[in-house]
Amino acid sequence: MIIKNIKKNWYHFIGLLIFSYIIFYKIDFLKIKKIILSANYNFIILGIILTFIMLLIQAWRWNYLKKIQNINYSFKDSFLIYGSGIYFGTITPGRLGDLIKILYLKESGHSTGKSAVSVIIDRLADLLFLLTVGYLSMFFFAKFFISEIIIITIIISLIILAIFVLKINLLKNLINKLFLLLVPEKYKKLLVLNLNDLITDFKIYRLKNYIVLLTLTAMAWMLYYLQVFFLAKSINLGDVPFTYLAMSVTIAAIITLLPISIYGLGTRDATLLFLLSLISINPEKTITFSMLILFVSLLYGLIGLICWWKKPLNHNLKTNLTI
Repeated sequence: MIIKNIKKNWYHFIGLLIFSYIIFYKIDFLKIKKIILSANYNFIILGIILTFIMLLIQAWRWNYLKKIQNINYSFKDSFLIYGSGIYFGTITPGRLGDLIKILYLKESGHSTGKSAVSVIIDRLADLLFLLTVGYLSMFFFAKFFISEIIIITIIISLIILAIFVLKINLLKNLINKLFLLLVPEKYKKLLVLNLNDLITDFKIYRLKNYIVLLTLTAMAWMLYYLQVFFLAKSINLGDVPFTYLAMSVTIAAIITLLPISIYGLGTRDATLLFLLSLISINPEKTITFSMLILFVSLLYGLIGLICWWKKPLNHNLKTNLTI
């Protein structure tokens, strides 16, 4: 069974192979050990504290989105459910496990469509912020990402053009027909009801709600950039401007979304090695910095695991995954 799963998901180990190559052929272990032993742990502790603050902001954001739909939970329950989503997101490719929050809301009697709205908007807020900053960051490294910039710009332009040229109702009908075409017949009736709930609740949100959403998202990401800045300071990474560091970790974060590694091993390291080498940061410090980012990511997942222990789903996951 294990061999079969490895063969089926072989591409997840590409990052691990990259990481192994970097560890054994590109860096000196003794130098890394020296860097870790001489680290300023006060900065690392500050980074850990920011992990909890970020999680509080993200949980509050999701609780805010739910309340607009008249889905009312205490902040404590929202925090535990949000943390559980982080745990499952950490152990699944593309962080798809984060969608487990939908199952928690379904368990309280809400339809799949209604339950999915706040979860989707919450995920999209982070993803769009990450992609926007990543897209702008590529212009700073334009000579290395010129083809990616051109392709992404064309895609964005086509999407905007489609929205303006096609009527919104026509576009929605095309998406619905295409989606339903791919769904088995026995699920179509229930799926249509859930889609209606989804569309209805999306319309509840107003401009002021999206402004609050954007503000909270920007706050959480700024804390993340401050966190990685503290981690860089802890090992005296070098005279790296805050903006350059933020752009580098953003591009690395986008690369780690590719389902070719576990916890971003290899992909994050290779990206940071390349970008930080442009300003003459030695590879040992870069890999140590990348390992510290991995450490706080695992801490994030550990907090999520504790949340899952505190508030697990009452029913079997497989049962809950039905439409």
